[in-house]
Amino acid sequence: LDREWRGRKVRHGAVVYVAAEGGLGIEERLTAYRLHHNVEAAGVPLYVIPEPIDLCKSDADVNLLLQRLAALPISPAIELIVIDTLSRALAGGNENSPDDMGAFVRHCDQLRAESRAHVLTIHHSGKDEGRGARGHSLLRAAADTEIEVTKSEVSGIATAEVVKQRDRL
Repeated sequence: LDREWRGRKVRHGAVVYVAAEGGLGIEERLTAYRLHHNVEAAGVPLYVIPEPIDLCKSDADVNLLLQRLAALPISPAIELIVIDTLSRALAGGNENSPDDMGAFVRHCDQLRAESRAHVLTIHHSGKDEGRGARGHSLLRAAADTEIEVTKSEVSGIATAEVVKQRDRL
């Protein structure tokens, strides 16, 4: 679908969504979205991988994911890979450990470099939301863009705010 978003041109491309958390439930949410917005599923280049992935302990899963991406009958090219969530993709690793978080970042870099797609990771803030995302500080240092999504308990309105942008667009 070639659509503008908020008055801006967007680059048309395929999306691969790694639903490592709540994998099979993503299909129900996508169906609800399609029905609500009257979008035909056949016209949307979205590929869902509804299973856990280990982007921490070894290279095996990142290599398997890259093989799967290469085998997809994708046109247009993959522009975005979503990892949902970082915690599940750590596969039991310690998000406060520089070694484990470093391995996760290295695997995301490998995905980005070999697929030539943007890699977006969904992550949660800690109990003290003022301190930002949980985990080792190298994650924030490695991120090009950090977007914080909050929802007002009073109004129910969700807001997305760019809290870090490495390079201005």
